[in-house]
Amino acid sequence: MISKKKATAMILGLTMGISGTAMAAPNDDTDINARIAALEAQQQQLSKQLNALKKENAKLKRTEKVANSNKAAIKNLKDAQNRIQINGFGRLGWDNDNINGYINRNDFRRTYLDLEGKYKVNDRWNMNFQAETVQHYAKYVTAQLNDPHKYPAYHPKDRDHQYDNEHGTIQRVWAEGSVGKVNLDIGRRWRGMGYNFAFFGNESDGVVADVKLPKSPLTAEAFYLTPTDRGYDFSVAGLGLKGRISPKLETRLAYGKLNVGKNEDLGVDYYGKEAAPWDGLKNSIGSHAFLIGAMYNPIKNIFLLGDYVHTNRERKIADAEGGRKIAFDGRDTYAVQMNYRWPDLNSPGSFQLYTRYFNYPNNENDLVGIFGDKQDGAFHAGNRGWVFGFKYVPAKNIEWDTFYMKANATKLVWDGHRGEQYHHTMLRTRVDFHF
Repeated sequence: MISKKKATAMILGLTMGISGTAMAAPNDDTDINARIAALEAQQQQLSKQLNALKKENAKLKRTEKVANSNKAAIKNLKDAQNRIQINGFGRLGWDNDNINGYINRNDFRRTYLDLEGKYKVNDRWNMNFQAETVQHYAKYVTAQLNDPHKYPAYHPKDRDHQYDNEHGTIQRVWAEGSVGKVNLDIGRRWRGMGYNFAFFGNESDGVVADVKLPKSPLTAEAFYLTPTDRGYDFSVAGLGLKGRISPKLETRLAYGKLNVGKNEDLGVDYYGKEAAPWDGLKNSIGSHAFLIGAMYNPIKNIFLLGDYVHTNRERKIADAEGGRKIAFDGRDTYAVQMNYRWPDLNSPGSFQLYTRYFNYPNNENDLVGIFGDKQDGAFHAGNRGWVFGFKYVPAKNIEWDTFYMKANATKLVWDGHRGEQYHHTMLRTRVDFHF
């Protein structure tokens, strides 16, 4: 049995451990029993508190688990939202164009919607699409006539795409990504080369690869592009160099070689009135071309953007109408634009003033450069002249663009006046609503 002295010592140790207070040794059994009972009661109370704390801790752990789960769900939702980006703009446009001989004159009095999407695949790759809806589009494209030999509405090999430009289907799909240090752009999309897109500015199937040159501000690129306009069946491969070469000067150089010779057809002319059926589209480009482009900022708010394009097309003098002749001998294309300021869609009241001089030589197929941009029918082959315009941001994400053009032009279509000279004028105004 435990002696009273040992019991007293044990109780004294427990009492000091729990209460932190030194106590005098008890003198009798009653005092010891009372202290034992007190300790047992305190132990039971502590046990209850401990169980309550365990339950609370378990509850907190469950809450934390739910919170972490919610955080993960929110993160996954944000990641999913960030993986998909939708943007574009709607346009209200009006033209007054006196271009002679073209059935689609003033056809850009229209409404237009551009819808673009980007899907993030991973940290290196995105998939993209573009859908356009254009009302009152070019009559040649949407016409459905009874005689497919005289006025074919579309190429027989391209029947699946006869309504693309009218009904807002997804016309363009492409991938963007990188492999190592090489950036890639693969698929069908609109691509432009040059600061005025005089070398190439058109929808194309193909691939563009570029890589930044070590210890240099320049980027080298290689491209293989096939224009998708109906009737054409050729591709162009080439190399380019672009980048900022000084604080105020950027440049873009390119060389392209066609996969057809100078005397080989570019495709078939199924728009022509005398298609027999399908007369060949004579080569009006040549077998190769090069671009020298630059953007220069000589003083604050003034920017000069220029393109010079040279081709090796065959020079010739062709019969026109009324005893006239047309010289298809121009190998050089020029476009120079001067901008004062830049508009900012996030800054209502911002604006830009601009003027452009352009000289586009006569071309049997109305082509500029290799397949340059004519900016919705404003700048045709056989035109040289000036443009004066402005852009203004009346409210956030709304841009108003208006210009007036006056050019010396040659009638290139067969309408009884082919080869005549006249003054081509155009007034165009548009309002774009970006989202």
